[in-house]
Amino acid sequence: MTVSTLIARLRLVILDTSHFVGLVNDWISPSYDRRHAARMFIPGLVERGWLPLLCWHQLEELLQHENDELVDARLRFLWSLPLIAWIRPSDPSAGPGSVMDVLKAEVMAAHAHSEADVLQVRALVRERLFSVGKATEAIPDSFREWRMLRPALADQQQNARRITAISRWRSVDIDGTRIVDWMDKPLREVGDTDRLLQHHRSNLSNEIAVRGDKRIADPVMMAATFFSQIASDFPAMSAGGELPPAVQCLVNAGLSLNDINPLATFAETMDLLAFHNRLRVVSEASGLSFQELKRTVTRNRLPVNVIGECMRAYAHDQPERKGSELNDGNLLCLAPYADVTYVDKRTLESVRRAKRKNNLFAELVGQVNKAGSYHKISAELTAL
Repeated sequence: MTVSTLIARLRLVILDTSHFVGLVNDWISPSYDRRHAARMFIPGLVERGWLPLLCWHQLEELLQHENDELVDARLRFLWSLPLIAWIRPSDPSAGPGSVMDVLKAEVMAAHAHSEADVLQVRALVRERLFSVGKATEAIPDSFREWRMLRPALADQQQNARRITAISRWRSVDIDGTRIVDWMDKPLREVGDTDRLLQHHRSNLSNEIAVRGDKRIADPVMMAATFFSQIASDFPAMSAGGELPPAVQCLVNAGLSLNDINPLATFAETMDLLAFHNRLRVVSEASGLSFQELKRTVTRNRLPVNVIGECMRAYAHDQPERKGSELNDGNLLCLAPYADVTYVDKRTLESVRRAKRKNNLFAELVGQVNKAGSYHKISAELTAL
């Protein structure tokens, strides 16, 4: 039986990482009943016609625990699973694929089928996105040496906390302003610029301390590092030139002059910049010209991009911006390729907000649920 035939006969469900955590805790429990429930959960889903979909983002979170023995147990549990689906990775030795593998597949489909809209791109990608088999095929034996990944995983955690702490920060609310509104603004004198950067740095530091992930050790240093990167752009602008400082700043960030629409809002322009940055990654991985991809592939034709932009625009800005939100968003970007997706309470509220605002988003993500434990999932899926 081919993978596509098997996928057609089974429905895919994405479990939240917390459900895998609960399964492992029961799997190693002294209680026979709990161990039995954990052992039978996945086979029970398969028997009912459901196949769990595994990706790198779940595995990454499961590897991030200070208790080495618990991480070993989590891997042993996953390796014990007789049948799962996983995102086909670019590098099979790296474990199951990530949202970037999905995005790459979407970009390639959109590039090859220029007439396809976002729903048609999804259909094209879904045909070849998955692998199916034993979990030992998805997670190579080399992961027994997962401790070697610890420094990289720690860096990734820190980066996620930095992104979620800073990405929503605005010293002044400029998201709705147009680029043209900034094109006549002159570059400030050096002294004024230094004072302004110091003010914004202090503002950001305070916001990170209040709203950022509580595990951020040094909000002051995080803010200082962020603004040192911004300050490094000023010499390029102060050297003179024909471009207005606002436009030069966008060019320095990676947009070409032809990309910059003066009538676009700041938020729309930042979405375009983020899209082009991801498109460059795909270009390097695929060997296709970035300029060619930019010409043939648009943001509104890629499911991953549509979901990401809607979540940035409509998701609830939580009182504490946890680093785990980044992985939660990555998992949600896989929802177009599953029949049911389980998320946590925070993400579900944001999904509901986005669904009310954008019908295409609602159609793409489909059924998104929350379950307090894995025990509730079997009954819910059986009822569908």
